[in-house]
Amino acid sequence: MLGAGCNGPPAAPPDAAEVEPERTAGAAQPQIDYEVAFEGVDDPELLELLNEVSETARLVDRPPPSLIRLRRRAEDDRPRLQQALRSRGYYNADVAVAVDPDAEPVQVRFDVDPGPLYRFRDVTFDVAPSEPAPSLPSLEELGIAAGEPAVSQTILDAEAALLARARSQGHALAELGERRAVVDHDADAMNLTLALRPGPLVRFGDIRVEGLDTVEEDAVRRRLPWRPGEVITAEQLAEGRQALFDSGLFSSAVVDLGTEPDADGRLPVTVEVNERKHRSIGIGVRYRTDEGLGGTVSLEHRNLFGRGERLTIELDGSFIGSHLTGSFRKPDFWQRDQALLADTRLAYENTDAFESLAAGASAGLERLLAPGMTISGRLAFRASQVQERGEDNEEFGLLSLPVLYQWDRSDDLLNPTRGGRLAVENEPFVDVFGNDLTFNKSRLTYTHYLKVVDSPGVVLAGRGSVGTLFGASRDEVPADLRFYAGGGGSVRGFGFQLAGDLDEDHNPLGGRSLLELSGEVRLRLTETIGVVAFVDAGAAFSKEVPDFSETLRIGAGPGLRYFSPIGPVRLDIGFPVNARDSDDSFHLYVSLGQAF
Repeated sequence: MLGAGCNGPPAAPPDAAEVEPERTAGAAQPQIDYEVAFEGVDDPELLELLNEVSETARLVDRPPPSLIRLRRRAEDDRPRLQQALRSRGYYNADVAVAVDPDAEPVQVRFDVDPGPLYRFRDVTFDVAPSEPAPSLPSLEELGIAAGEPAVSQTILDAEAALLARARSQGHALAELGERRAVVDHDADAMNLTLALRPGPLVRFGDIRVEGLDTVEEDAVRRRLPWRPGEVITAEQLAEGRQALFDSGLFSSAVVDLGTEPDADGRLPVTVEVNERKHRSIGIGVRYRTDEGLGGTVSLEHRNLFGRGERLTIELDGSFIGSHLTGSFRKPDFWQRDQALLADTRLAYENTDAFESLAAGASAGLERLLAPGMTISGRLAFRASQVQERGEDNEEFGLLSLPVLYQWDRSDDLLNPTRGGRLAVENEPFVDVFGNDLTFNKSRLTYTHYLKVVDSPGVVLAGRGSVGTLFGASRDEVPADLRFYAGGGGSVRGFGFQLAGDLDEDHNPLGGRSLLELSGEVRLRLTETIGVVAFVDAGAAFSKEVPDFSETLRIGAGPGLRYFSPIGPVRLDIGFPVNARDSDDSFHLYVSLGQAF
């Protein structure tokens, strides 16, 4: 080895093209600003792909310190661009690089000759024998029929669909074999053979559950949509995982199948879960000029007895009233997707329309009909003391059978942008305190969300609600059970319960029917800030059905949204369009979540 002071043979001089300026410590490094152009490509999608894979184009805001580095960067792009062109069916493409150092800024040009678009010619399946043989999709369904462009992603999608079809028919161990793709450059064509190894038809075997701490194992087994002996399908596996997530008990769930079926064709199944925390505390604050400051405190336990039983206690209060509720829900009661419901409620209200004190309880069942679709029925009792403004106290003991159908296809609970929600309620009442009172109350509400622009996000939201109450006159129905319109969750711009008939002291009378219509344009300006423009219309009517000869109160205004990690915080200012002399000039609403 030569020491630092030894003389060795002189080093060969570097090639002049590789010489770079010597860097001086502390001196600002030069930068070669440049622009990139692709010539020879007319297809916008293909041009976009080339821009995406080109490091030269991607790093244009990070210019190199020398022309040598810039040329090297461009030359390194050639194989990337050729690979991208091949992925789109251009198997004979050529890419040349030209750098113009005299331009200002320096011009980097990629001369692209895509060549002809290659197409599928002979396409076949190589399927290993199995009993029973899976039914396979056609070449047309897979997009790989003769004459179609020989795009690599199409081939990958076809293989995925082929594998999914086999697994959906009980071949859970199906695998892909070795694909054979032969390119014929003389004919601008590709011959393709997709290989599938279906394996045997397999069934669910013994189920093993791992990762449990406080949740009982039979609660997990009840959630699973399959039983030992049933044919395994990918749909059942996905449904089982989703059912475990929907229980609210687990932060993760993995279903693993064994690799070797037994003599009866059964595979053991391992379900591995990770429990989430089962207790939570919720706090909410709101402000409305017609109701004042309000807030909610809730406590929830989602695994009370070890099988996903949910107990929720909530206290809500404002200047116009408060209520304390306790609700219990036992999932998978008697059978999967059926829950036992029970709740109690103690409420005090002091509004412009009435003052009431009520206590009630109910119990019933809820059934999941389809994803997002439920129906529930209960037996309920409610004892109340109600004083309508200017009237004497009245006492009621109402026995009822409330039924609720709900359908939710929206994409988010607090900030939906697509889909819709439907709620249909019906509740017949009979007074058991000897008041000889019976009546029926029904309501239908539908909301819909339509995202019209992605960036900036523009969402159109609409809501309609109609209600009817029949079997008794308005004065016979307890004042706290009549329909009312007006306020932050109804017709913004009008005071709470004030969009309807008023007495001589401007107190609301309520009604036997209801109509509410709302529309919003929601514009999301940034990740955290959005604005809203809204129009609401509605009223409570004295007749059993909405009477359009009466005035429909209309409110409108702007809103501001702050998108926090827990949901949008809304601030709306509502102005009454057709105000009466007794109505305020505006109302302010602040709360968590969208208006609807």
